Amino acid sequence: MTISADVQRRLAAIDAALAKGIADADAGRVKPAEDVLDRLEAKYKALAETKRRAAR
Repeated sequence: MTISADVQRRLAAIDAALAKGIADADAGRVKPAEDVLDRLEAKYKALAETKRRAAR
């Protein structure tokens, strides 16, 4: 089976992103998922409230 050049580029990009993520984790450059999810929840609740107020 032959893999196109485009697919090979995409796979190389995925490999590079995975390697960077693993290196970041190994170096301790991570945040607990709960902290990230709490921050995102607060951000999007505030955004929804802003849109609700603008729609009035």
